[in-house]
Amino acid sequence: MFNVFYLRRRKNRRVAALWFLLSCIAPMSALGQSQSTWTLEDSIRRVVEIAPETRGAQAAVSARQGALEQAGVWPNPQIELRADDKIGKDEGTGGTDFTQFAINQPLPLSGRLGHRQAVAGAALDAARAERRYQQVRLETGVAQRYHTLQLAAERLRLAEQRLQLAGDLQRTGRRRAQAGELSDLESLRLDLIREAAQQGLDKAEGAYNEALSRFRAYLGLADETTPRLAALEPFGPVPALDQLQADLPGHPALLAARYRVEAARSGVNLARAERLPDPSLRLFRERDFLNGRRQEVTGIGIGITVPLWDRNSGRIGEARAQVIEVQSELQALERDLSSRLQQSYLHLNHLVQQGEHYRTRVFQPAQRVFDLTRKAYASGEVEILSLIDANNTYFDARERYLELLQEAWLEAAELRLAAGRALVSTEQDTHDE
Repeated sequence: MFNVFYLRRRKNRRVAALWFLLSCIAPMSALGQSQSTWTLEDSIRRVVEIAPETRGAQAAVSARQGALEQAGVWPNPQIELRADDKIGKDEGTGGTDFTQFAINQPLPLSGRLGHRQAVAGAALDAARAERRYQQVRLETGVAQRYHTLQLAAERLRLAEQRLQLAGDLQRTGRRRAQAGELSDLESLRLDLIREAAQQGLDKAEGAYNEALSRFRAYLGLADETTPRLAALEPFGPVPALDQLQADLPGHPALLAARYRVEAARSGVNLARAERLPDPSLRLFRERDFLNGRRQEVTGIGIGITVPLWDRNSGRIGEARAQVIEVQSELQALERDLSSRLQQSYLHLNHLVQQGEHYRTRVFQPAQRVFDLTRKAYASGEVEILSLIDANNTYFDARERYLELLQEAWLEAAELRLAAGRALVSTEQDTHDE
């Protein structure tokens, strides 16, 4: 008995120790997640998961699924039960009796159900394609906010470097002024460089906080969350235009438009089928007073509506016009997407080439000139005006290079939107395939 109790105590201790270790590991894991680098793909997955647009698109698909299920359902039968005093009067006893029980069943023999299913099926396919296009639009929105925050963070780092260098120059200038190697005017100019750098840092901090606020709001992050993003890098490689154009027919927006055309055409067939109303089959059983006694009578009948006044002509004309309407929308969409794809491709190539040219012809030489000028100024070989000019040229070139990198990434997002290509695949995409 003692041994059993002792073993239980040892087991409980192990459980307690395991719980303690897990309680220690969990915060560390959460900390590791908060400190990890957010990639564009991580941000997209987050937004696709929480965005109300995603729930709306999924709700539209569910609604179309329900419509498809309902489209093939037969109409319900109708039951009639009649009571009157006919038998009581014939028998001379009076009173009221149930004299008839009937069932009416509409018979959908016009093919209307099949056409309804065709309309609903095409509408469901269109809703699924719209859901995929919604994700591509969300990805574009995420990319815009992500790359904006990337540039704001790079500008903030650049402003901090500029302030630090300006502070170093200011201290160097003061030492030289004390040694009588620098005039008061030159010393004052170094002070102005430092103050300008401080103003630039304040502006960069404001822009960064605004970009961070927009990013947090879009991703549904807490206010205390400060995501660390990857550094801005040159974009590449640019996808081939021939392949993009070849894949354009699979653009989800075009697929949705084609399915809408298909649904409209099926709507014309449905309107034609509805010109003749469905016949109704009637089964009845009556009770009557015949040959001096009560008797049961069973019968069958069929009812047909004569389309004398209403031949559904207006509905057919409306359906045909809707076909023309959605076909026109499809043609306009094909034209716009093709044009947008080509323009975005050309612009992206231009930005990539311009960025590389700027890096080798402007930014790197400006960086080298700035380094050499700083050394020459420290040794008293150049005047302060040369240092100021090199300082401004380097930081302006660095900032412009970062802007070119960001513009290329933003244009790449526009190119994916024009091509209808999603950067991240979801479980729903796999399910649809």
